[in-house]
This record gives sequence, C-alpha cells and structure tokens, in this order.
Amino acid sequence: MEKFKVNDRVRRKPFTVTLANDLLATNDTVNGEDMITTYSTRGCMGTVKALREETTLAQKESRERSIMVQVLWDNGTLSYLGPEGLEMA
Repeated sequence: MEKFKVNDRVRRKPFTVTLANDLLATNDTVNGEDMITTYSTRGCMGTVKALREETTLAQKESRERSIMVQVLWDNGTLSYLGPEGLEMA
C-alpha cells in the first residue's frame, strides 16, 4: 500500500447527505411524495502526516486493510482514516 506518502495532499472522498425538509420532520408526505433535499459535497482537504499499520493482523486480513492514514485537515483537525476513504488532491 504505497498509494499515500507523508506530506501528500489528500481529500476525503465525496459523499452524499440526504435530509428531510424541515416541514417533514415527522416523515409525513405531501400528496404522496417525500420532500427531501440532497447535498453532494466534496470532502475536506488535508495533508498526510503519518502512515500507521495495525500490529494485530488476522491471517485473512491483507496488509492494505491494516493501514491507517493520519491526516491533518486544513481546519486544524487531526484524524485517522483508512485509505479507502481518501483520494489524492
């Protein structure tokens, strides 16, 4: 798993959030239709600070699944994510 390296710029993969409109908080419908609002958003940007590998691997798990990427986001938050949740910026 050499996809990410320290100091690479990354972005969280895009995701979609679907919310009920304020008037329909009780899951009521108007004329048989649900009124919802869907937002598709690009993920935050950040910089890879470290790559960590879990030390307790089951025999069936691959090395790629054990990698955790430490990311310092542009807003100052530091978090760990799996490589499947990130893409190169």
